[in-house]
Amino acid sequence: MEEKIKEAKEKFSWSGLACKLFSSIGILAAIIYLVIQGSDNSKRNFNLIKNTYILLGSSLAIGAIGSIAGNTKKNMSLTALLVESTNSASQLQLPISDYSDLNEDN
Repeated sequence: MEEKIKEAKEKFSWSGLACKLFSSIGILAAIIYLVIQGSDNSKRNFNLIKNTYILLGSSLAIGAIGSIAGNTKKNMSLTALLVESTNSASQLQLPISDYSDLNEDN
């Protein structure tokens, strides 16, 4: 059972991994652009800076979606394991002698 729990905790989502990778690339590109734009003393273009912050925000949102996808996959496998163990425990047969006290009132 411990092996199944460990296996369920180690599950990961490929789409979540892709979202996190895409998010990392976007955040890195936004930070590099902001550093270059900040060190440049020429006239700053407001639209490009605004678009950079939009890129940064959307990259963070996509990264959050990737984290949610990965956690959902883990939770689904842990929940399936819980349901499986609950179902198998409810199918256990108890000895007849355990029910003798309940039947005396009848």
